[in-house]
Amino acid sequence: MSTAVPNNNPLASIMVAQLKMLAERTGAGSSFHLDATASAITASNASDLASSLTLAEQIRGVYEAHLDDDAAHKLKDTKPTLVKASTLATAITLANAIKADYNTHIASTTYHYNADSTNAVSSSNATDQSSLNTLLNELKTDLNAHLASGPAGSLARLIDA
Repeated sequence: MSTAVPNNNPLASIMVAQLKMLAERTGAGSSFHLDATASAITASNASDLASSLTLAEQIRGVYEAHLDDDAAHKLKDTKPTLVKASTLATAITLANAIKADYNTHIASTTYHYNADSTNAVSSSNATDQSSLNTLLNELKTDLNAHLASGPAGSLARLIDA
């Protein structure tokens, strides 16, 4: 988990860049990231429409934040356009879209120091409530494992002061 550094000092961005450069020289080892992502999906597993809507929205938020994490990644990944989960149909659309984008993201060495084949989502695309529950629960498990992959220690990241 990176340490937050306020960007109100003109030297802060230089310091953060230098720390990342040193970490890149040391390498990620067998990890996918240089730094583990601070956020994790904590919502309960999906078991009905209400719990799947809650879980789908938390997965969306955590996944979008992860794509934007340039402390963990070589560089930020482009965020896909994702619909808000407010009905069964939109939750199915969202879960299927995240699955496709996530599997592409984790396999990429453009963003990762090592491709992640361990945490790929293998569940079928969702078509109904039951298959949505299965897909969301696997997304939660696999994404949390992917987020946690980083060497010991922490980097720094700039935040608005």
